[in-house]
Amino acid sequence: MATRMPGGEGGSTMSNGRLVARAVLLGERLDLRGVAAAEGGLGDPVQLAAPAGLVAFAFRWGAVTLIGGTAAQQATLLEALRPRVTAPLPDPVEERAELLLGAAEDGIDPRGTILLKDPSLARLALVADALAKSAALAHQETTLTGTIDAMEPFVAALAATGRLAASTRALQRTIGAALSARSRATTRVQADDKPDLLWDHPELERLFERLVDEFELVERSAALDRKLALIGEATTTLLTLVQSRRTYVVEIAIVLLILIEVVKGFYESLLG
Repeated sequence: MATRMPGGEGGSTMSNGRLVARAVLLGERLDLRGVAAAEGGLGDPVQLAAPAGLVAFAFRWGAVTLIGGTAAQQATLLEALRPRVTAPLPDPVEERAELLLGAAEDGIDPRGTILLKDPSLARLALVADALAKSAALAHQETTLTGTIDAMEPFVAALAATGRLAASTRALQRTIGAALSARSRATTRVQADDKPDLLWDHPELERLFERLVDEFELVERSAALDRKLALIGEATTTLLTLVQSRRTYVVEIAIVLLILIEVVKGFYESLLG
């Protein structure tokens, strides 16, 4: 079976109808102003101009999904986008899936292969959206898990001794990292939001739902919300204790100053 790919310079024909889709999370944001877009392609997500055989979709929140093409073509496109990335990740996060084109109906088989009736841009964009969101969730899961792990020793020491067994500076660094991670995750892409293209292609609603289920986008998003709540509670508690420690130190300093003044006055009265 031969399948014609949309996009690129006239498209490309494949003999087996199989493709690999690869989503790459490059950083926190991707500046798409003035980017070379595919002629007649989609605008949300933005379909990038690409060589024949490669279809690429870019997301302003830092991800790119590449479908088809050669490794060299993909590397060239990603390299061209790097100057547009805000806060690039040292190790970009990837999510891959195999597509089978020309299936009897859209869906996902037991092996996880995504089945598509045809390689229309709307279908490919839905796959690109799900893969990109999955990559973003994977990054946030790792970040928040690392933040919780970093806070755990302070919380454990507090539970065991009732005191903060750490220097204020070390604790403040940990709290700062937690607040930063929480802020980035709070503004994350909403994994269960429906892409705008479904308004124009309601017939693809079932495919969207299958993709959401396959990548567990709703469940993973809810798990992130729980981690965010946990980090928020722990951060609030630790900040309160830090403030209490500071207040306690200030109170001791005040008492010592008063004692010094009393001793000084008493000593001066004896000399007088």
